Amino acid sequence: MSGNLIYKIEDGHRLLSLELTVCDEDDLKYTSLSELRRKRIMRLLREAKEQGCLLGYKDLNLILLSSLATLKRDISYLKKQGIEIFIKNGKSEKACSV
Repeated sequence: MSGNLIYKIEDGHRLLSLELTVCDEDDLKYTSLSELRRKRIMRLLREAKEQGCLLGYKDLNLILLSSLATLKRDISYLKKQGIEIFIKNGKSEKACSV
């Protein structure tokens, strides 16, 4: 069980493609939906960063089909756990550095 997604992200006047893993074999070991969602958030943000881009809350909303409030709560929880999170904040911030 593995599910990859080619996600198109607009960066100024460019349209870039990111390859992101939505589902992974490791996902099967999580019994809590919130824990699974947080692991997926961390994986998606890490994979985007490795490709030179930052995802925003709206990107995560489209990919994971979770509400913005839920995503913000999950990311706040992860930060409180001491996990470094790289997420695009606001329209003015550039999404990609490639």
